[in-house]
Amino acid sequence: MRTTLGINDALLRELRRRATETGRPFRAVVEETLELGLARAAQPARAKRPFRVRPHALGLKPGFRGVSLNQLYDQIEAESSARKP
Repeated sequence: MRTTLGINDALLRELRRRATETGRPFRAVVEETLELGLARAAQPARAKRPFRVRPHALGLKPGFRGVSLNQLYDQIEAESSARKP
């Protein structure tokens, strides 16, 4: 069956490059690419493992524990600007 498609220029170049590299007809490369994409879309999404963050002790002095990094940065900036004449 014939049809007309509008294809992104970069995608068209990639499809033509693959057809040239493999020595296969452009039509065959497009059909295979569509089949692979449709097959993948039909597969159920795999459940991803949740990303886990492992906290590490920073070695902060007791007075700085529980303080946000923004607060620490503000404190450093305030001390720095207070030293300037």
